[in-house]
Amino acid sequence: MQHVPEEPRVVELGLRIIHECERKGIVARLLGGVAVYVLASDVYVKVPSLARTPKDIDLVAHAKDSGRLTEVLEGIGMEPDRRFNALHGYERLMFRDPASGARIDVFLDVFRESHTISLRDRLELFKPTIPPSDLLMTKLQIWRISERDIKDLMTLLLKFKIGNTDTAEELDANRIINLTSNDWGLYKTTVVNLGRVTEYLMNSKELERTKGEVIDKVNNLLNRINSAPKSIRWRLRSIIGERVKWYEEPEEV
Repeated sequence: MQHVPEEPRVVELGLRIIHECERKGIVARLLGGVAVYVLASDVYVKVPSLARTPKDIDLVAHAKDSGRLTEVLEGIGMEPDRRFNALHGYERLMFRDPASGARIDVFLDVFRESHTISLRDRLELFKPTIPPSDLLMTKLQIWRISERDIKDLMTLLLKFKIGNTDTAEELDANRIINLTSNDWGLYKTTVVNLGRVTEYLMNSKELERTKGEVIDKVNNLLNRINSAPKSIRWRLRSIIGERVKWYEEPEEV
């Protein structure tokens, strides 16, 4: 009999925050490792080598709700990073759970790391996380990608079918195509990272049984991304290519 691991405290806390926000009429959604756990931890039972326990909580909410969101988080005992919030509060907030030490990173409307992805119009489409296609893109946009993030990508690709809508079983390839067809830099990083997933799988004996399924989905995405029409902005930036850096180097917080 397969053992389903107990839900980590940080996942419980992340879901509690989302529910508290919803109770107060605030739209907030999970992203990052907690979101991967919430949507796809059943994959960990089948492929234990992909399992990981998230340490921190990443959220996204609307910038217009930042004040009320701060009240909710402080109301359940989360400690704000007042200096960080004063400097970056127009786009990002930081809190800490004193009980576990977990960091709570709140993005406001926009997810900005190696690339910038607007989530303003995406939050009402799915819950308690951002839509699966957006979650996949927040991982694919990391230029200096870690093994942990590659494993998160594989977990999501094993969990979700590549389709035309975001559901509990399927992710919307059209969203990925739209983002990568209008931003050459994001396209470049996405394509490179899909290649990195394949390379990792080809060198991994412990993931031998899942290799074919993930690589098929990677190739499906690559074919759809590459064959989609590109915007004028994309084509102009592609002429410059790698001569100018196409990704940001996010500062460590």
